[in-house]
Amino acid sequence: MRVRFYGMAYDEVGTRELSVDLVNDSTVNDLLSILVERYPSLTKLVYNDEGVFREYLEVAVNKTDIIGLDGLETVLKENDTVLIMPPIGGG
Repeated sequence: MRVRFYGMAYDEVGTRELSVDLVNDSTVNDLLSILVERYPSLTKLVYNDEGVFREYLEVAVNKTDIIGLDGLETVLKENDTVLIMPPIGGG
């Protein structure tokens, strides 16, 4: 599966896209766990201090926000593309 990073997530990982091999029936939550293990600096973007997923982080599977799917329990398939997009701030 492909994972694409935007904004601060890209800054932390250092690449726009990478390929991740997952076992069958892996979820978005499983993928995020793998990513923060590989790239510990992503942890602060993905989870708060209590280890709870930061809901402001937009995660989409094949361009559909996981909120409209099964959230963190959305099951991923081999050919899926996951987008990880932190909010953009400014003033």
